[in-house]
Amino acid sequence: MENLLTNDFGGAVLAGGASERMGFNKALLEIDGEPLVLKVLNSLTEAGIVDSKIVGGDLDSYSEFGFGFIEDTYPGEGPLAGIITALDHYKNLDKGHVFILACDLPNVSSSFINQMCIESLEAPESIVIPTSNGHMQWMHASWPVVILENLIESFQKGVRAPWRACEGLPLLEINLADKDYLVDVDSPQDIARFLK
Repeated sequence: MENLLTNDFGGAVLAGGASERMGFNKALLEIDGEPLVLKVLNSLTEAGIVDSKIVGGDLDSYSEFGFGFIEDTYPGEGPLAGIITALDHYKNLDKGHVFILACDLPNVSSSFINQMCIESLEAPESIVIPTSNGHMQWMHASWPVVILENLIESFQKGVRAPWRACEGLPLLEINLADKDYLVDVDSPQDIARFLK
């Protein structure tokens, strides 16, 4: 299975947001001495995805981490733009799937990523997405490259929300019992709650 993940999957961490609520680049926020973006990248590697890259943001800020960088094709246009950028990059490398995460997930679980990747291989044309309390978590999902053209078409029509761009596309929902995996930190208040 590990070889299948290595051959079929790319990994992407979206780091191109403005971090307006945080007041500084949240991707570089250190939790337990490690920047969040690096924590998320390492979780992808531990899950068996050996080709992972940072998408968007300032290359100079991330160059020291030893992971590749993909310049956002549509900077400032939100997470759907980052998803499209990542899928297009890995499509050119003949990957079938891309596991895409936000850069602000301090509790991200490599074992859960691995489980979701295995589900992706069994439902290769579906977006595999966790749900927590009935809500789909779009920034913690496995995306099949075959849907790229659908996403581009929606984006060109002005759609910017990932959930809206995915209407009518095949989805496989994974119910997440431990929602702590999906805790994100968008603001100083979030940091305070997380540290408690």
